[in-house]
Order: sequence, then structure tokens, then C-alpha cells
Amino acid sequence: MELPDFIEFAPFNKMREDMGTRELGYFELFDPALHLTGEERSALANGGVLNKLDNVKTLPDNTLAIKNSRMLLYIPDENWFRQRREYPTYHVARCSLLDELYKESPDQEYLVTTRLAQDYDMLKYRDGGEYSLASVGFVVCKHCLHKLRYKDFDEFRNRKRGYSQKVLNEFKLEDFYRLYKQYPLSFGGRQEQ
Repeated sequence: MELPDFIEFAPFNKMREDMGTRELGYFELFDPALHLTGEERSALANGGVLNKLDNVKTLPDNTLAIKNSRMLLYIPDENWFRQRREYPTYHVARCSLLDELYKESPDQEYLVTTRLAQDYDMLKYRDGGEYSLASVGFVVCKHCLHKLRYKDFDEFRNRKRGYSQKVLNEFKLEDFYRLYKQYPLSFGGRQEQ
């Protein structure tokens, strides 16, 4: 059976004209295995979800994603950063540091989020083992920026150190997600002509 060429099929063209559309549309079938549900999007945007690194996709451009959304991740434990004497950082790419952390502790859980902020929730421990949530200032991981060569960032070249420090200091997630579209990511679809 041969299907008609629907671009030239008069009844569909009439229906499209009645609907007020001028161009052909594109539809991507919703698949909850590939696309974030409304509930998942809300959870990721309103604080995040604990997840192991195995459950986070590394896209071909080395950015991180859950289903069809780029996201960032971080370790939500203040003591973890305190023991290492590091400033709290979040990751936007599968960088060398994230690979080291995975080798060190493959079962480590990270807070995965799509929230655009400078402060993120972290477990803050008190004496006696009690903890509370605290909003803590974070910076982007410089290894991630190096991996992506974000705005030509290079953490190893001395002659670029001043420029790279400026890129790091002025980093904003809003600018990052203008360059790397956050949501929705498309996994196929029509070819642009």
C-alpha cells in the first residue's frame, strides 16, 4: 500500500489552513523513559533529586543530563567539602574531577538539579549527628569549564590565567544555558532544510 504525499493532500492542507497554521509542524512522541515528566521537572527545579552518577547521562558535548534536560550536580554534604578543604562546587560536565570522584566512591549520591541559583541546599551537620538543610554559596567547577573549553577557559596555561580567572569569576548559569540549551533536548526529529 502506498501512502499519499500528505504535503500535497488537500483535506490536510484545508484543515491546517482552518487551524491558522502556515508551516508544517513537528511532533515528538512523549516517552517517559526519554522525557522528563511534569513531576520530575518540578522536583529537579525545586531543589533537586539524589542520584548516583551512573544514572546521569553524559551527552556528546560532555554536559550532564537526566532524560531530555541538561542539569548540574553536586555533593550535598558540607562535611565532604570541609574534610577536603574545598569550596563547594557544582558540576556541569563530566570532568576529570568527577571521574576521580566516581573511581573513589562509585556509590556516592549527588544532588541533581536544574535550578538556576548561586546558593544550593546542603546538609549541615551538628554535634550529635543531627543535621539541617542550609543554603550555601557554590561556584562552578573549573575542571568542567576546562573540559568544555567554555569561553576558551583553560586552567593549565599560564599565559591565559588572568582571562580564565575572569571567566570563572563571571560565570553565570543563565549564560551557560544560553550556549548549552537546558530543556528540552531533542533526540531525533526532522532534519532542518
